[in-house]
Amino acid sequence: MGTQEKLDALKEKKARLQEQINAMEARQKDKERKEDTRLKVLIGAAMLADARINPSTVEQVRRVLQRGITSERDRAFLESKGWIEASDVKGDGPQG
Repeated sequence: MGTQEKLDALKEKKARLQEQINAMEARQKDKERKEDTRLKVLIGAAMLADARINPSTVEQVRRVLQRGITSERDRAFLESKGWIEASDVKGDGPQG
């Protein structure tokens, strides 16, 4: 096998390895995204469950929502569900 053939074979091997790397990275990113979503769902479910029995949790969650949710679409949804009020502006509301 000549030099050019060896070089071509190595380039093909490199391309196959890069495809494998890309596939593994994509799977890892997908797994991390799914785990992040699961974490959010579990934390949210726990907070909602606690809010049903503990009024102080409701107020804590409302303060977090007032500070942390900035998207108009998300704020409108939370308003429709009674978690924030229309007059609430990011950063306003009870401090604590």
